[in-house]
Amino acid sequence: MTRAKVLILCGGRGRRLSPNVSSLPKVLIELHGKPILQRILEFYIQRQWRQFVICAGYRSDLIQNFLSQFQGKAEIEISDSGEEAGMLERLYKARHLIDKRAIVTYGDTFIDIDIDQMLKEHLKGGRDITLTVADIRTPFGIVKIDNDQKVKSFEEKPIFSYYIGHMILERKVLDELDEPLIFTPDGEGIVKLFQLLARQKRLYAYKHKGLKLTFNTWNEHKSAEDVFVRFFTEVASSFPDYSGDHDIV
Repeated sequence: MTRAKVLILCGGRGRRLSPNVSSLPKVLIELHGKPILQRILEFYIQRQWRQFVICAGYRSDLIQNFLSQFQGKAEIEISDSGEEAGMLERLYKARHLIDKRAIVTYGDTFIDIDIDQMLKEHLKGGRDITLTVADIRTPFGIVKIDNDQKVKSFEEKPIFSYYIGHMILERKVLDELDEPLIFTPDGEGIVKLFQLLARQKRLYAYKHKGLKLTFNTWNEHKSAEDVFVRFFTEVASSFPDYSGDHDIV
């Protein structure tokens, strides 16, 4: 059985980054000298994942021109749902390009995920979707209050798990979608899908403890660059060699 394809959501405009990046699609904004889309592609290619589906939208022409440099290095297909499509609609319209499942990542998010281990856990559990999550400790004491303003509980600086823009998705989930949900705008549709599957006990999580970078504003972008450089400077000497053969999943 061949590896699952890596599906990258690349429809964003990066409005909150303007005017610094002019008319570039968000995925072509550089992260330490290379577009973040290139960082993502190279990360997977180095680990022998070489089949990709790019869910394009805003300025898809620039994205397609950029991807020409990967000819011979990877198989890349484009699914263009237009500039106004929400994330769930982009996934739905790309479903004919994937087999049983896909590795899905947001094009503005870079994580050093152990995808082979995550996929093993996903397959072992017979899951429909496995979300990649990370832990975060809130700096505040969390107070829960009832309708009468009575405090039900108080927890000092609890740890929460949050979704970091990466998942393994079974195609059958997309095939089962109702049309009203598919065309829900922006990211609302994918949130409603997660909530539905959680109620049905079909949604799972995989905890990631390594690097995780994303950005929505120019200040966040500069911070992400600093973290990226520091992380790879500190751990480069301990990185495993990914040039050899891997088991096919």
